[in-house]
Amino acid sequence: MDGTFILKDADTAEHFTAGDLCSLAEIFHPGNERLPFCGFSLSHAVVLPKGRTVPHRLVKSSEVYWIIAGRGILFIDERPIELKKGRAVLVPPSAVQYVVNECDHKLEFLCIVSPPWESSDEETI
Repeated sequence: MDGTFILKDADTAEHFTAGDLCSLAEIFHPGNERLPFCGFSLSHAVVLPKGRTVPHRLVKSSEVYWIIAGRGILFIDERPIELKKGRAVLVPPSAVQYVVNECDHKLEFLCIVSPPWESSDEETI
């Protein structure tokens, strides 16, 4: 990289339905574009009102959920953790995880995965 910054907007990024059934946009991923780092990937995720994700785990990667809007519950190995704006939670490798949104508003969060997310590392349960 030549020192030029990279600007992305999660609101206009292309979202798709991920394997765990949340709506996801890969914001920064070293496998998708040339970046000045290779140690993590960053995604924007949305779980719709009354929605939930499928139980899954990342075998080798750690994942940080950073909540930017809404409320919900993150289950890590069946332990419930309250999600709310401003909260960050680290999910260790191989922990079974899923999110439940019991509210009437969408739940939005950033996913920081290290090493970067790969489909071969994710298992649905």
